[in-house]
This record gives sequence, C-alpha cells and structure tokens, in this order.
Amino acid sequence: MHPRAFVLGLSLMGGIISFAQPPARVLAYAVGNWRNGPVVTITPLFETNEAFTTPQLIARVKQEHAAFRTIDDIDILRFATEEEGLDSRTTLKRKYLSRGLEVQMLEDRPAKAP
Repeated sequence: MHPRAFVLGLSLMGGIISFAQPPARVLAYAVGNWRNGPVVTITPLFETNEAFTTPQLIARVKQEHAAFRTIDDIDILRFATEEEGLDSRTTLKRKYLSRGLEVQMLEDRPAKAP
C-alpha cells in the first residue's frame, strides 16, 4: 500500500470516528388530548435521547402512564434543559386553563430511559 493512501485512509477513519458520538440527552414530556380536551393530560419531564422517534416515545408514555393508554391525541415536546421543560409545562397548563379546559398534571417520575 502506498504511504499516502495509508495516511489518507487513517485521516478519513479518524474524521468519521470523531463524529460518531452517542445520542445527546434530551428531556421531554407528553401532552394528551391537547386539541380539544375535555381533560388535557401532561406527563412529568422524562429523560430520553435524540435517537428515539416520536412514535417510540408515545409508546413509552402509554406504557408508563395509565392515563395515556386510552388517549389517541398525543404530542411529545422535547427540551435541552430541565428549566426549559418545566417552564414549558407550566406555561402550557396556563394556556389550556385559560381556554376553559381541565388540565391533569401527572407528577410521578417514571424511571430513566434504558
């Protein structure tokens, strides 16, 4: 093998390896019946990572929270920090209450993501 080709191959491999990082930590919460209620349900923040898709997170929420098992209208909101997520939950609750909808805030914290 030519030395230049070998050095080029090592450089390319080093560049690829440097970009291969584990998925970033993400905090999220789910909102159920968010369009029209009658009771909007909001989970506590939970830890996940950017590798999980919305359908995967919805399945997790349905498994971990009995209140979500019969809800079809679910959205997942994601955040980089706990402060952002907690502020968003509080703001969202106020918005739904101002629309005259009942809001159920689930407060139990399920286990961390595997």
